Formats: sequence, structure tokens, C-alpha cells
Amino acid sequence: MDSTYVEPWRQVTDARERRLLEEELTKEAGDGHPLVGWEITVLARRDDCDDILVSSGNGRLAEVHLTWSGKREARPSWPRTVIFESMEEWRAKAADDLA
Repeated sequence: MDSTYVEPWRQVTDARERRLLEEELTKEAGDGHPLVGWEITVLARRDDCDDILVSSGNGRLAEVHLTWSGKREARPSWPRTVIFESMEEWRAKAADDLA
């Protein structure tokens, strides 16, 4: 396991799983969503909920709560997304979540 992630987070190493998560995010993120225009790569997911961690390719990360609706969300704020400027910033938030 990659030490970057602590339970309940785990690195997504399976290409099929990564593709499924990326496709679902693409379906859900509509006009006005903060990730529109990002080149998304799924890095990790939480095993206890529907959260994923994605990379933009430019160092920024986003934690996204997928809805699994299989369709574009009506509200631009969904799926819920929090953007981080670095892995270190995200790790601090993830550690706080577990405290």
C-alpha cells in the first residue's frame, strides 16, 4: 500500500476501476462544475464512502464525492468537490477527517 494514503483511503491501481471512476465523474460534472476542463486522473478512493481523490495534472488535487447517478447533476456544486493546491494540503485535511 502506498504510504501517501491512510485508511480508509487507498490508491487506485487497477486500470478498470480508475476508468470506471473517471467515467462516472465525467457523467456527473456539468456546466459550471469546478472540475470542468481539468484533465482528470483518479489517484485514490475511500473505501467507506463515495469519495475519490483526483489529480489535475498541474499539481492541484480535488476530493470529490460521487453521487453515482450515472448522469449529469443539475446543480453545478455536485458532485461535491474540494480543491487542494498540493498533496500536503490534502493530507492535512485527510488526517483531520480521521481525528
